[in-house]
Amino acid sequence: MLHWRLILAAVAIVVVVGLAYVDFSCPWPGVVMLPLAFGAAWMCAGEVIGLFEKAAANRLLGHDGPIPIEEQKAIPSWFVVQWATMLVVATSSVPLLWRDYGVSWSIGRSGWLALGIVAGMIASIVYEMRQYDGRDSAVGVIATRVARSLLAIVYAGGLAGFLVQLRALGGGRWLDDGRWGMVALLSLIVVVKFNDTGAYFAGRAFGRHKMTPRLSPGKTWEGIMGGFLLSLVATIIFLGPVAEAMGCIAERSDWAWWTGTIVYCLLVGIAGVAGDLAVSLLKRDAGIKDSSRWMPGFGGFLDLLDSILLAAPVAYTLWILRVVGP
Repeated sequence: MLHWRLILAAVAIVVVVGLAYVDFSCPWPGVVMLPLAFGAAWMCAGEVIGLFEKAAANRLLGHDGPIPIEEQKAIPSWFVVQWATMLVVATSSVPLLWRDYGVSWSIGRSGWLALGIVAGMIASIVYEMRQYDGRDSAVGVIATRVARSLLAIVYAGGLAGFLVQLRALGGGRWLDDGRWGMVALLSLIVVVKFNDTGAYFAGRAFGRHKMTPRLSPGKTWEGIMGGFLLSLVATIIFLGPVAEAMGCIAERSDWAWWTGTIVYCLLVGIAGVAGDLAVSLLKRDAGIKDSSRWMPGFGGFLDLLDSILLAAPVAYTLWILRVVGP
């Protein structure tokens, strides 16, 4: 399956770089890449619900087969979860789409993401109220269904919303043309994906000591170190000469730039590994290897985006704290 991984990785790189170039040149920053966030969130939300279904069958039957009726009732509605997820991403996009949005407003930028998550939760609860027929326990099946719905909505929509927030960075002391927002978004992808790549090849070549044998038997500490070293080199190059070529010059001392870059690479990389393990946890519970079979060699969208999604809020926090950037 290695050849499929390489082929799909090449296609993904071409697509992302191409869209990023068009988006970077667009007079309305972020609009071109925004559909990617919606599409990724939609697919990931569906795969999370699919994992709930697989886990129910795996736990109760020990194999693939029809899910008992009581367990079926505890599985959230695909319709509600996926459309509530779209609502979260759409709400987080307000600062990106509202050209005259004031960055000094009290709600800020990430406040829109919080409002979207609350709206998604309310939507799932209202749906349960409309569907309630008095047969299910409000503190049993319904509470489980709402909790699972919220997990899927926050995981797929909330974390994807942080990708939108990264692209929306701008205004105030930042440049208003979206250049730094693009650098922020791409820097996250660079750190995480070079970390994944370095860990994969270093683990295959030098891996001896298992990191989490129960969750991810293939992960080794040697691979983790190799991933960090490769991602550090890539991050230095990207936040240095590549960012300058994009017109983004950090006006800070050399010491502050190097320290910030190393801290950024380390923390975002750790979050990326945690994101990978989080999806591995869900897949182990479901008794499957891949979240879906959309992409040979990669599995599903969760398998492709797991590390990026969980690392997104960490990257966003470090950017707004000025650990990296202008």
